[in-house]
Formats: sequence, C-alpha cells, structure tokens
Amino acid sequence: MNYPSIKLNKKHIPLHPKLTLNDQSGYDYYINMLLYLENQLELGFNPKWMITFHYYHPSEQVKPIKETNKPLGYGDRYSFKSYVDLFKEVPFYKYLEGRRNEIDGVYNDAGQIRNSVLKTIYGIKRLNRTDKYEFPNLFFFHEKGKVKLQYHTHLLLPEKNILFDTIEDLKDVFNTTIRKSRKCFSKWKDIDIKPITDAKGAIGYLNKESNNINHLSFDPFNSIPIIPMK
Repeated sequence: MNYPSIKLNKKHIPLHPKLTLNDQSGYDYYINMLLYLENQLELGFNPKWMITFHYYHPSEQVKPIKETNKPLGYGDRYSFKSYVDLFKEVPFYKYLEGRRNEIDGVYNDAGQIRNSVLKTIYGIKRLNRTDKYEFPNLFFFHEKGKVKLQYHTHLLLPEKNILFDTIEDLKDVFNTTIRKSRKCFSKWKDIDIKPITDAKGAIGYLNKESNNINHLSFDPFNSIPIIPMK
C-alpha cells in the first residue's frame, strides 16, 4: 500500500497493512492512539478473547415470501412482508438507521452490553460497588468496515476472574443469555468469539480506522482501561 509523505513519530510502530492514511494529521491521530493502547498492554492489560457483534437493523423486519414454485427455483417471484405496521415503518426505519450510524447511539447500546457482560461473564452484580468487586479491563472498539454502512463492535476480554474459560461456553452464553438481555443485538448475525494469541496485533487491527479526527475506534466511555498509579 502506498502511503503519503509523513513525518514518523519518534516512537513509530509498524502500520497495520489495512490502514489508510491521507495526511500527517491522520497518521498522528492513529499513532498516538496506538501508543496509548500498547501502553495499556505494558501496564498489564492481557486480552484473551475478541468478541464481535453486530447491531439490530430495521432491514431485519422484512421477510421474503416465495409466491411461485418453479422447477429448480429459476424465475420464482418473491414478495416481502414487514413485521412493522406500514404507517410506522418509514419513521421506524429512519430512527434505527440513524442510531446505527451515529456513534452516540452506539455508545449507548455498548454501555448496556458492557453492564450485561460484567454481570454475566464476571459475576459483578452491583455495578456501583467498585470497592467490592475487581472490575475487569474491557476494551470496546467500534468500526464500520469496508462498506461503511453501520457500526459493528469488537470487545476485548481479559481471562482474569472470568466465569467461562472455554470458547464453547463463551459462545453459548453470549448467543443465549447476553443476546436475549439486550434488544440492540442483530437477530440475523451470531456473536463471534475468537481467542487472541497476539495482543499487539489485535489492537493494531482494531485501531486501523482511527485515521482521522472525526472517528475514534476505541470507545473511551464504555471501556475500562488501566489507570496508572501516581
């Protein structure tokens, strides 16, 4: 990939191959965020799992209905049925589509998901009792991917104090208990879980869309970073 002419930071870190840079400010924004994330690793953040989930979109309200039954399906005619009243469908669609494309709406949904994860995955029943529980370092990242249509989220989980220690158990609890606890999850797409074997590589990948001042992939409101001791 060809990058524009830029002045490298003194603490320059190799750029992720999927990163796109347009100018010096984009590089500065990206590299400073990456340095912060790598410092979190140095302070002790040790992500074990990457959880990827998509949000509910109004297009999921539409169901295709097959009206003909031709041989091999060639030339069959389909119509579509909506589960929302026709007079409510357009404003409902606009509302949800806007929510899925506005980062403030995503922050709000992610905050509810974070609380569900803390309770279900780490057994923290009272979220206001920081004196009673050891809260895990959760890192949320929001990105739009290649097509830039709506946000999806990646969540990094540490292994310490987790109640489920196998990928099978985590997939089960995320796609049942946690998924049912929040209406914002996509009804079509499963929640995906992958083990992390290269923490630096993972944060480099998740930071790749933080390449301009208008978008920060890392969620500073819902993440629980390590705060250095003075």
